[in-house]
Amino acid sequence: MKRRGRAQPLAAIVVVVVVAAGGVYVQRVVGPAPAEAAPPGTAPSGAWFCPHGGGSDWEVVLHIANPGDDPVRVRLRSFGERKPAPAESYFVEPQTGLAVPVAAEDRGQGTVVEYFGGWVAAGWVAHAGGDEGGVAAEPCLPGAGRRWLVPDGTTETKLQDSYMVVMNPFAVDAVLTVTLFTEQRRPIRTEVWSNFVLPAERSVAFHLNEKALGERTVSAEVVVSVGRVAAASLGVSVQGGIRSAVGHLGSPPGLVILPGGGDQGRTDLVVVNPGAEKAEIGALLHGRDAQQAVGSLEGATQGLESATTYPVATEGPSTIELRAGPAGFGVAAVRRTFGVSSDQGATAGSTKPTAFWVVLPAVAGAPYNPRLFLANPGADPIDVTLSLLPSEVGAAVPAPILITVPAGRTVSVPGEFLDGQPPGAVLAVAAGGTFVPVAASYSLGREGFATYAVAIGVPIPHFWMPV
Repeated sequence: MKRRGRAQPLAAIVVVVVVAAGGVYVQRVVGPAPAEAAPPGTAPSGAWFCPHGGGSDWEVVLHIANPGDDPVRVRLRSFGERKPAPAESYFVEPQTGLAVPVAAEDRGQGTVVEYFGGWVAAGWVAHAGGDEGGVAAEPCLPGAGRRWLVPDGTTETKLQDSYMVVMNPFAVDAVLTVTLFTEQRRPIRTEVWSNFVLPAERSVAFHLNEKALGERTVSAEVVVSVGRVAAASLGVSVQGGIRSAVGHLGSPPGLVILPGGGDQGRTDLVVVNPGAEKAEIGALLHGRDAQQAVGSLEGATQGLESATTYPVATEGPSTIELRAGPAGFGVAAVRRTFGVSSDQGATAGSTKPTAFWVVLPAVAGAPYNPRLFLANPGADPIDVTLSLLPSEVGAAVPAPILITVPAGRTVSVPGEFLDGQPPGAVLAVAAGGTFVPVAASYSLGREGFATYAVAIGVPIPHFWMPV
C-alpha cells in the first residue's frame, strides 16, 4: 500500500514542523479529524477512539494493524475516572499488527490511539474477569462528535446490565445530554443526565439500568452542546457474558449491513428511531445459499422516538441488510448474536460496503478458533484476496488466498487460513466490487470455544487504498 504522493525532503521537514507547532491544540483540545484524505506532501496523522470499558480484573488488549509499506508511530493514552497516565509510544512495522494491553479497571474506561506518518486500524478485545466472564470485541471509532446513537441495551432482568461508555479525551470539558428510548415508554430524560459535565480527559459509564429497568430494549442518544465525545455500548450478563458495539455518529443512516456467523442461530436485531416521524423498515437476509426477506420485518414500521428488538432466525454465515425510509429518515441498529457457549457478541455493522478492509482479531487468548465471514450485498459476484498481517514481526504467514463471494451471499473463509496462526489482522481486498467482512471468533476454555466475540472490519480510507 503506497502513498499517492511524496514531497521532497526539505518540504517534508517544513510540514512536520508546522504540524508539530499547530497540531497540539487541534489534537488535544479540538480533537483530530478522521484521516479520510491527505493531500500529497503532508505528514498524515489521525486518531482512533476506543470506548471499551472495563471492570474488576478485566483484561483489554488493543490490536493495531499497519497494512502499509512504512512503519507507523502510534501513541496510546488511557482515560477513566481519574487523571490519565502518561502516554505510551510504539512503532507498528509494515504489514504487521501490534497487540497492546491497556488499562481497564474502570467500567467507563477508554483509550485513544494517535498515529503519525501513516495509517493504522485499531480495535479492542475485552476479557471480563472477577465474577464476570465473556469476551467482547469491536473496532475503535475514527472520530469524535456531537451526536451519538447507541442502540444495544437491555435491562429486562436483574441478570443483565447495560452501560454506555462515553469518553472525552480532549483538554476541555464536554457538556452532554442523554436520552433513552424503549419499546413502550416515552423518551426518558432525567435531570442528572441533562447538561451532564464530562470533565476533560475523562471517560465514564452511564448505567442504563438506573433509569430504565425491566426493558427488553434500551437505546441511548447522546447530544453534546460543548465539546466532542465518543460512545459505545457495553453489555454485561450473568448468563450471556459481555458484548460491545460502537455508537453511530450523526444522523441515523438509511442502510445498515450486519454480517455474522458461527453462532447458534439466535440473533436479535436492535433498531432505534430517535426521530419525530415513523420510519418504514425492511430487511434482507443474505445467507450462504440463498437471499430472502426477513419476514418479521416485512412491512414493519419503527415508531417515532422508540427502540425495538426483533428476533431473526439465522443459520450459518448470514448478513442482515437493514433499510429504512422514506428518504431522509433512518435508523441505527446493532446485531446481537449468541455463541455456542451462550457468550454474546454484538456489532454495529457498516453503513457502506467498500473494496478495502482490515479485519482485526476477536479472540482473547489460547486456545482460539478464529473465524472470518465475507458479505456481498451486491448484484454481482466478487473475488476477495485475503492476506494475514501477523502480530509478530518476521512470523511465518500463509500465502494469500482468493475467495469468490456470490452475489447476495455470505461465505465463511476456510478455517485452515487462520487456524494454527497467532491471532493477527487480515487485509481483505476485492476486485471489481464491494463487500463487508466480520470476525466472529471463539477462544479460551478447554477447546477454545468458551467465549464468543464479533467485530466488524475496518474500512481503509481512500488515500491509503492499495494501488
